[in-house]
Amino acid sequence: MAIFESSWQPNMTREQALQLVTTAISAGIFNDLGSGSNVDACIITATGTEMLRNFVKPNERVEKERKYTFRRGATAWKSESIRKLIVNEQVTPVAGEAMDVS
Repeated sequence: MAIFESSWQPNMTREQALQLVTTAISAGIFNDLGSGSNVDACIITATGTEMLRNFVKPNERVEKERKYTFRRGATAWKSESIRKLIVNEQVTPVAGEAMDVS
């Protein structure tokens, strides 16, 4: 929203508005890792709408160079500690009114 508030101006051309939307959505993508990986835009005019799917793909997924598999025991560690964990729980039933199912 900060991008829109700081960069919007009246009477923008279609290209200027589309660039503003692309910049704002890209900022969301790069600042929130859960926001997705591409920019979709919908242009609404008096004559109709135009949906631009995958208009920009700033995080294009590429194929891995090779398969990364590591044999068991390839990672060294300094020490190992195994502890027994004993948990004592006491469950106290709480009485209440029964749910009316009639």
